[in-house]
Amino acid sequence: MTTKRLHILRFGLFSMPFLWLMLGMPTLNAVQGAERPAYKPFLFTNLKDTAADRRVEAARALSRPCRKMTEADAMRTIDDLGKIAADLNDLALQCAVFDLRADYYSVNRGYNQLSTQYYKKAVELAEERKDQMLTGIYQHRIANYFALYKKNIEAAQYYLLSERNLKETGYKKVPGIGNIFSETSNFYYALGDYDGAREYLKNALIYQTAPSRTRINIFNTIGLTYRNTNNYQLALNYFHEALKLAGQLHDTIWIALAKGNIGSVYVLQKRYKEALPLVREDYVQSVKYNEGANCAIAMLRLAQISLSFNDVKLASAQLDTANQVLSTTKENVLKERIQYYELLAQVKEKSNKPTLAEHYLLLSEQLKDSLMERDNVAAIDRVRLKWTKEKSLEDYNNLQIKTRINSYKQYTVITVLLLLMVIGVLIFNRQRLKTRKDKEILAAELRRLDEERKSAENALSDYTENLKQKNDIIEGFKTELERLQYAINDRTLTENLDRMMHAHIMTDDKWDEFRKLFTKVHGNFLFNIRQRYPAISATDMRLMALIKLKLNNREMAGMLCITVDGVKKAKQRLRKKLNLADNEEIEDVVNTL
Repeated sequence: MTTKRLHILRFGLFSMPFLWLMLGMPTLNAVQGAERPAYKPFLFTNLKDTAADRRVEAARALSRPCRKMTEADAMRTIDDLGKIAADLNDLALQCAVFDLRADYYSVNRGYNQLSTQYYKKAVELAEERKDQMLTGIYQHRIANYFALYKKNIEAAQYYLLSERNLKETGYKKVPGIGNIFSETSNFYYALGDYDGAREYLKNALIYQTAPSRTRINIFNTIGLTYRNTNNYQLALNYFHEALKLAGQLHDTIWIALAKGNIGSVYVLQKRYKEALPLVREDYVQSVKYNEGANCAIAMLRLAQISLSFNDVKLASAQLDTANQVLSTTKENVLKERIQYYELLAQVKEKSNKPTLAEHYLLLSEQLKDSLMERDNVAAIDRVRLKWTKEKSLEDYNNLQIKTRINSYKQYTVITVLLLLMVIGVLIFNRQRLKTRKDKEILAAELRRLDEERKSAENALSDYTENLKQKNDIIEGFKTELERLQYAINDRTLTENLDRMMHAHIMTDDKWDEFRKLFTKVHGNFLFNIRQRYPAISATDMRLMALIKLKLNNREMAGMLCITVDGVKKAKQRLRKKLNLADNEEIEDVVNTL
């Protein structure tokens, strides 16, 4: 059963901002005209007489009214707690002061930089005082904060750091370690990392030994992780454990929850006769406790069972009820709505209404696209988190290996083990040096290629600019030549001037020089032209290369020793060879090559 009631029971172990938002309670910014409590100067006075191991817990309980104060009054009240913490030289309480400031801004502003900074200050203070256990605890609390606001990568990093510090401290020494494991499991469960969630839940069982709702919830959630990964037998084992413990505690809510989950597995296994009484009871209890979403889920299962018995009329009525509930619930019921349309399509098919059946199947497929899009985002997060976790675990395992090697010194084979350790270190160092050297070689090669590319770009730019300058000179020569042809009858002189004017023309030799520079910068451009347009002539290729360099018609005319009109006509011929449409530009085609 995945109802809001179950989520509250499961997530209830989170820090108060989690519960505050998950219950739909308004933040102070959302409360209009509500009377706020005033500054309380003696709120924390009695903490001085409280046992050291209970001060933080007591301070958190006393500070709850601060959430509804104005910012000035809240900070002033927490300042009083800071003075008490300093007077008592209580590091845990000093860290809690930062934590409570962060909590105030989180409740009132959601995700914000002030909360982030204060949570980090709590961690930094614990690290500065070299208290590994407090460091781990406050790393866990900032992880909860990031998880609440879907900052999943940051949350995963802090969860892993916290786990490492608390493990090295010794889990048995950490107060509330069972709750910490449960909260961490909720993070991975929410992201669909059921294997990761299950690992933390099983650790939580070790430290939540007393019969309680918390222990029932752990059994039940482990069952959900197995059910969600299609391991139905193990799921049933854990659901039965939850049901057994709920029976011992006479907890009617959890009895109904566990039975509903057992029934859900039976439905998945198509054991409909066994599922029917359990799912029916699940529905009754959901109605009793006004659990809208779960009412719909149970009713959809009942409709599925009715269809398996070919009771189309009953299934149709049950789907009508499910639709009414789904239409009024505020929870995310996308999966349930998909199932509703699929079952309704089956009802219409069995009622000889194939057109309606096809219509409802189409609706379900459209919703599946939306669900897939949402799941793809979650899948990307899981991949990123998996990489983060594996990287962190790899680093941690390397440290653990060194620690185990050191512990072998007490055995009689100390000499051999020390030798192996030395060899291992040498191999490790050699590999590290080799890796470092490979990285340096690769970096040097990349720098060399980058420098070559930049050099080629500069050379091509200089070459092109030089040609442009020559064009300007040649234009002057043309004007002067025309004047001299009228003023001077010396044919030899005018021919020499004409040869000077054409000295810059892109001859075959100059084209080869130009092509070498161009290819270094623009890679496979010329090759791609040949592959895509095999009928293109050498002259067309030169024109396309100049277009690639974004030269204007006058500059191209000068370089190709033709008129501007000649360039325009060459472009028109090129357009025909490239089979371009009227709305296509040569420049756009060239830039795609």
